Amino acid sequence: MKSLPKVIAMCGLAASLTLSACSSNNENSSGATELMLAVETSAGDPLADMLLAFADEVQNELGDSVSLTVQTGGAIGDEEAVLQGLRAGAIDVAAVSGSVANLDPTFSIMDMPFVFTDRDKVVEFLDGPYGDELSDSLVESVGARVLGFGENGFRHITNNKRPIVTSEDLAGLKIRVPGNPARVALFEALGAAPTQIDIGEAYLALDQGVLDGQENPLKVIDAFSFYEKQRYLSLTSHIYSPVYLTINEDTWQGLSPEIQQGLEKAAAAAAETSRNSGAEADQQLLAKFEAAGVEVNDADVTQLSEAVVEVREQIAGQIPGDFADRVLAEYRQ
Repeated sequence: MKSLPKVIAMCGLAASLTLSACSSNNENSSGATELMLAVETSAGDPLADMLLAFADEVQNELGDSVSLTVQTGGAIGDEEAVLQGLRAGAIDVAAVSGSVANLDPTFSIMDMPFVFTDRDKVVEFLDGPYGDELSDSLVESVGARVLGFGENGFRHITNNKRPIVTSEDLAGLKIRVPGNPARVALFEALGAAPTQIDIGEAYLALDQGVLDGQENPLKVIDAFSFYEKQRYLSLTSHIYSPVYLTINEDTWQGLSPEIQQGLEKAAAAAAETSRNSGAEADQQLLAKFEAAGVEVNDADVTQLSEAVVEVREQIAGQIPGDFADRVLAEYRQ
């Protein structure tokens, strides 16, 4: 990735909503449109990498007509804080993932376990009419739209107790999950003890035995060095997590058509970079983890999927309209 050509000095932050004084799509004294970009994580994590790739592409497309402030590494707070800042208009553009479903239940479609297990299919889904529906829904519920769908990745389970092949192997394991009710329901159905801990605190919790394991895409497992504290990696692909590159709707509507077009092009390029990076990293990281002493195994995905049928039905029942029914009819294997 090229170095970011233009990142404005950080605003002083005590909490996410104090950003309003320094986040605006108004023109600065040089005539450039100012945008505040934010993400919970740091470079090396898929969310931060997509936001940084987007920032680079914006500069390539729009040059000095746009001035960017980029906040990463928890400077704003966790993902919930980033979303609140986006919703309030204190943040213009944010890269977020699973917590979006807490604000818009339509996005819970991506929390349905074992629906999307093929990269090509999920790209088709997100880049087609269903993805447009998700973006339209976010405009209504949060006041933000999706500029592009990147890749957080297929989620897998690590732990320190035993390889996970069937749901019986998860019985009683304390597994870190994000603050997402659907994810909690999934691991309860599999017999585990889901524990909601901020991702930035998970490494220490794994080290101290507060947690037995966690579930994340391989790139996240690498970015947070979880593999250093975990003996087993079980390839479950239980959920595909996108990165949602989002923009505040008021910000969007206040931009010129030229700026909007440039942002759309930048988002498409960043999404492609994100997906390519995820696919390339998967094989490389498996080799890295094994070299570090992690035992890798394939899970019985059919058995695990059958164990969570009721979870899929529960999630579907919480999604407005017939969206879930249409998606399941077309994509559920």
